[in-house]
Amino acid sequence: MPKLDLSHYDGREQAYVKHCLLEGYLPEWAYKVGTKWDSLVYVDAFAGPWQTTHPNYADSSFGIAVDALRRCQEGLRGRGRELHIECVLVEQDEGAFSHLKRFATASSHTNFIVHALPGNFAKQTSTINDLIKKSGTNPFRFVFLDPKGWADIPMDRLQPLLGNRSCEVLINLMTRHINRFLDQPDREDSYRKLFGRQGVVEELRNTLPDERVERAVQEYSLSLKLLCNFKYVSSAVILEPNEEAVRYYLIYATNHPRGVEVFKAAENKAAKIQDNVRQESRVKKAGGQLEFPSDDGPQPSRLIRELLLRNERNARSGVLKVLRANTSPRGVAYADLFCEAMAFPLVTPSDLVEWLRALQPNTEIRLAGVPSRNKPKPSEDYRVFVINSKALEQS
Repeated sequence: MPKLDLSHYDGREQAYVKHCLLEGYLPEWAYKVGTKWDSLVYVDAFAGPWQTTHPNYADSSFGIAVDALRRCQEGLRGRGRELHIECVLVEQDEGAFSHLKRFATASSHTNFIVHALPGNFAKQTSTINDLIKKSGTNPFRFVFLDPKGWADIPMDRLQPLLGNRSCEVLINLMTRHINRFLDQPDREDSYRKLFGRQGVVEELRNTLPDERVERAVQEYSLSLKLLCNFKYVSSAVILEPNEEAVRYYLIYATNHPRGVEVFKAAENKAAKIQDNVRQESRVKKAGGQLEFPSDDGPQPSRLIRELLLRNERNARSGVLKVLRANTSPRGVAYADLFCEAMAFPLVTPSDLVEWLRALQPNTEIRLAGVPSRNKPKPSEDYRVFVINSKALEQS
């Protein structure tokens, strides 16, 4: 169960789900990276605080991050490893920044430094980069972008900050607004700056309205790969608490399959929490009592079931495409198939294993050249070999 208290999120339940995912990911990230890097930097580009009710900001993204990272630092110290951590918190609203500044000052300690930067994030990227460079030799950075509007995160300003191999990013992409304003000519320039590539706006306008949101996620993911040099991009979907509608997508980018593995584990937990939160919100709205139909909690909503079916179909198609295109005698790295499938929200590692098992005997999974009966892992040297390419073409 998450440490976060849902009672502090009345009227912003979608933020609770988002924060649960962040809370689930950051400790694993810090332990994973902190065993190899000597310095970690967390950047919250739109920190706030906004609509928080907890006196210690435990219901804010930066409060969650600082608490999680401090606990990880202490845990690693107990193992004999001293990890230097810095947090860079940016906020342009003067009233919110005054609270943020006090929090940063109170939270800074030896080897754990919290910076509070005032002003517009897009204009502060060079200052942020300077702070990161000063934090240590080749520090690893995690950047969290949760803007109020997509005009606040133009791709050309993200490139200098994110175009470093020792970097991961989580971005709130407000797809509902993207779809809503797509046909307004006066918004066209902001769309082009968001995606950073020519032709994306036209591509979205030529896409069926019901498919535009998912297309926008795919195009934005491609921009992160092409323009910010990320190798892998995945995403999670956050729904409206009381509607069958998508509120936004969280886009995650990394350069290592292990990062995708950790993110998907956090997404899976957050998806279950989201089902519970939406059920509770609906019951509260109706004035009733919360009753789950089974020990497993509420069933996923109609929209989630539709998204899952569509994403599973697209993910499986992508996996088959990679397998069919492979010509190497060493087969295909399982990690590559894993990251291809996990790019889609709600798809799980178990889904991929099930698809590959179903392709046998036309394919074979091996660990370092030995046939494997165990569940493959992207962090190990599993490879998938096509035994019968003709049969695979018909799959």
